[in-house]
Amino acid sequence: MSDIRKNKWPLYKDAMLILGNPKSQVGICTLWTKRELVAEKLDRNKYAVIGNLYSARKGISFLFRNLLANPNLRHLIILGLDNSGSGQALCDFFKYGFVKYEDRKNNSTYWKILSDVDNKIDYEIDESALNLLKNKINFIDLRKENDFSKVQDIIDDLKQDLKPYTQPLIFPEPAKNDINTFPSEPTVHVIRGAKISEVWVKILDEILRFGVTDKTSYQNNQKEIIDLTSIITDEDPENLHIPEWFPNDREHLRNYLPTILTAKCPSGASYTYGSRMRSYFGVDQVQRAVDELLNEKFSRRAVINLLDPKVDCNSKNPPCLNHCWFRVQNNRLHLISTIRSNDMFEAWPENAFGLRMLQFLVYKSIIGKYSEVMLGNLVIHSQSAHIYDDSWDEARNIVNNHYIESVKHPRNEIDLRGNFLIKTDDGEIFIEHYSQDESLLGTYRGEKAMPIYLKMSRDGAISNINHAIYIGTELQKAEIAIKLGIKYEQDKDLSIGNISN
Repeated sequence: MSDIRKNKWPLYKDAMLILGNPKSQVGICTLWTKRELVAEKLDRNKYAVIGNLYSARKGISFLFRNLLANPNLRHLIILGLDNSGSGQALCDFFKYGFVKYEDRKNNSTYWKILSDVDNKIDYEIDESALNLLKNKINFIDLRKENDFSKVQDIIDDLKQDLKPYTQPLIFPEPAKNDINTFPSEPTVHVIRGAKISEVWVKILDEILRFGVTDKTSYQNNQKEIIDLTSIITDEDPENLHIPEWFPNDREHLRNYLPTILTAKCPSGASYTYGSRMRSYFGVDQVQRAVDELLNEKFSRRAVINLLDPKVDCNSKNPPCLNHCWFRVQNNRLHLISTIRSNDMFEAWPENAFGLRMLQFLVYKSIIGKYSEVMLGNLVIHSQSAHIYDDSWDEARNIVNNHYIESVKHPRNEIDLRGNFLIKTDDGEIFIEHYSQDESLLGTYRGEKAMPIYLKMSRDGAISNINHAIYIGTELQKAEIAIKLGIKYEQDKDLSIGNISN
């Protein structure tokens, strides 16, 4: 292939790739390291393309499709940070091969690399084509090389006059199931739950049903809710609840948490959230937040900022986590965080665990002085809460398979704004409104249901939609009982069997 640009190559994700010499036979995969950091150390005439590979489940198919569409590429170099194991999965492909995998639980079939890293290759890519890649591509693993300028010497020694091993091969893409979008409010959805896993399943269901389908700058589609607020109330940092089906196991979190909790920044990474919070601006903002709370328990100045306007305004890769605010209220330490752009399928779970552990770190640092303080809510404002189209099917499968086991039955959800005791009294509906600590907050009285529930709505007395539906049902039952002259008892069916016509 004398001119790969002329033939509209790369076929996939070209806006996310750095193109070099179209006649070169070298492709470079930088895994999680910024491709620009590698490109600036190399001779552009000596490579054809440089790109990242973040996921062994989502990215390898795109990589292989581009390679097969350009069989002039004969050398594949991987280097950089292998944060997700995607590089290891590639190594295992060339070393051990792959097998057909039948995912009966999710009713799907795909190729699976023989690897300890979870991975997936589109089944639409022909088996013989994958074997061509395995046997004809010269695979070079440079993940241990931190000096990218030395990579140039290795490239210079590669033969660049090899013949293409086949004609360009292009394969159909997997069929995507249509996911309908239901009408909803255009901004601000709120989801609450005790555990991170419970809230995550609710989030997936919310976005799949109500998210707006739109294009992204990454050459794919997404379903997005603008400003989704998730609230986790009871995740125990000392005994994290991680179900077997959850995407992040304990080993993954052990590797991820230091990127949030410490200032350490691996070689090849421009930043981590932890480095932005603890060293980037020349100050440890986490410690400053602790000191602020120790100095003044009720301070509203315990703030962490991750954005650097001088750098990030012109960056294509600014931090997604922008802001953290710690606040003690009613002797509970809350953390309210803002994430600018949040992949709710791939990134939100680890983000949530990392932020919970950051909250716990600050909490442990202040309880020596404030023993009465307890760990409060973790609140995450995801300004762009989205799921990319290549995760829609997996997200739907998780909702279908795990929603019931993970999410409380609606009747068991607590309305933090109180409970209602409903009775009939002298031809009227009479309601007492109690707080969760059983303090009487107020009363409502009337002959008909509608005026009462309109007044309750104006008062903001109910915050939970399931509770509102329940109260509406009980009010209507009470009104019917009064009209029929029969007994009304809350939570019990009306007895109308002996009413005469």
